[in-house]
Amino acid sequence: MHAITVERPEKLSDHILEIAAWYLAAGVDLEKSKIFIQSMRPEHAELAWILNCFTTMGEMARMTQFKEKSEGKKENVSVGLFDYPVLMAADILLYQTTDVPVGEDQKQHVEIARDIAIRFNNKYPGVFTVPEPVIKSESARIKGLDNPLKKMDKSADSEYNYISLSDDAETIKKKIQKAVTDSGDEIVARVDKPAMTNLLNIFSEVSGRDIRSLEVDFKGRKYGEFKQELASAIIDYLAPKQARYKEIIGDKEGLKKILVQGSEAVAPLAKKTLNEVKSKIGLGI
Repeated sequence: MHAITVERPEKLSDHILEIAAWYLAAGVDLEKSKIFIQSMRPEHAELAWILNCFTTMGEMARMTQFKEKSEGKKENVSVGLFDYPVLMAADILLYQTTDVPVGEDQKQHVEIARDIAIRFNNKYPGVFTVPEPVIKSESARIKGLDNPLKKMDKSADSEYNYISLSDDAETIKKKIQKAVTDSGDEIVARVDKPAMTNLLNIFSEVSGRDIRSLEVDFKGRKYGEFKQELASAIIDYLAPKQARYKEIIGDKEGLKKILVQGSEAVAPLAKKTLNEVKSKIGLGI
């Protein structure tokens, strides 16, 4: 439902399955986690409407992502885009979530979910668990390869901004080779070297090595050599996930079964929360 707040992508149903397959390929453990399609659980949309009535226009207008995505065209963006954070709050609060792992750019959305939960609980005590954002500091916000001052974004104008999970080895090498670097030749993470800091962050994440050890290893070496090894590290990191993805997406019926089972598994909690909310505000009979 979040995907349709902007231009409706073609073959949305195919994209849904692809994203689900990538989650599983990346390591979501079905013994520990449930994965399902948001729109298969009507409780999300119904709770979002109720939460709308506990949220102000001013709060939504101050949301950074809305301001960025609607810049210069506020009269023509959808109400859904404006209201996006409330639906996200419903996604979180519906399952009495305690911890929400997010990137730095999504922290504000978790904070508005907290504000809504607290406001609702002040009037109807004990209904919602107040969630906490969980942000891994080192990789809180991976920046664009072509602009280390802005986040990496799959919807960026240039394909050289990001590494896609599905990029093949040659594409990854090409993108890393074209990645911008800072002036000078030091391979260090420092405030005055945002491009190299970003590349070292990425290297650290895909290799499991801390940034300090990478700085020591590449001391006195050239940017070109660093980029070659970074590209190889990314390729090695993605290869098993890409192989697993092909296996999962090759069995779409099996994948659909997993998603249906996930939806059925979370239904009791979703219904319980929504029914309690409706009862508290007087919609239940």
